[in-house]
Amino acid sequence: MTKNLIKQMMKKVEEKSHILDTAALIEKINSGYVAKQEPKYTKKKTFAPSSLVFGHGECPRYWYLAFEGNIFESNNDAYDIANMTSGTMSHDRIQKAMLDSGIAVEYMDDSNSATTEFKVTHDDPPIFGWGDAMLNIEGEDVIGEIKTMKSESFEHYKVKGEPAEYHVKQLIIYMKVLKKAKGVLIYENKNNHDLLAFPIEVTEEYRKWIDNTFDWMRVVYKSWKDKALPQKNYRANSKICKGCPVKAACATAEPGVVKIQSLGGLSETL
Repeated sequence: MTKNLIKQMMKKVEEKSHILDTAALIEKINSGYVAKQEPKYTKKKTFAPSSLVFGHGECPRYWYLAFEGNIFESNNDAYDIANMTSGTMSHDRIQKAMLDSGIAVEYMDDSNSATTEFKVTHDDPPIFGWGDAMLNIEGEDVIGEIKTMKSESFEHYKVKGEPAEYHVKQLIIYMKVLKKAKGVLIYENKNNHDLLAFPIEVTEEYRKWIDNTFDWMRVVYKSWKDKALPQKNYRANSKICKGCPVKAACATAEPGVVKIQSLGGLSETL
């Protein structure tokens, strides 16, 4: 009796599986994430700190081609886009908590809604970015930068006791532009919403890296103004090139006429 009942239940499950192709459904949903990721012509006018400090952003040839204007191709898959969207929503939630707590300076966005975000601009070299929050801590302005991550990464930085280098580099660029001596990186664990805060203050190491970086941007920008294409610093199969949005344009461009080193890390300024 029991065996017959189990067979009947299994048969019903099999019949239902023919009604709905779940694999196709999931594939269709994922296709929606990348639906607007078609290659498009883009012409950059400024350096973006968030791009500058990681991956292809350290390549002078990338910035030349970006300033020149080329077809940009996204390398993000459905997971990447879902992850970024989740991060944006987390930023909004954390920023609202900052406003409600009274610790963040309030700005108004284009729709006249309260926000903690503010523009970070610089003329020489040309820089444009968005700061996450200007915090008022004991009467002093402190630039806050929010980063969300999976539990594994969060716990790694928690145990290590210090943040990721490229996050520090982005923040100290903002600190340089805005002439602020203090900043703080705020990490959130996406799994349980735990928070970590890493205070950042200007050091001699940071000051050297910032000065070198601003000089580097000026050299790269001048190479574009002079129409002197930088030579390639990486092999085509390198990790840097694989994730570059202008890798196709780079592959078909001329070899280059000027040698400019890639942007260095913090330890390379010592």
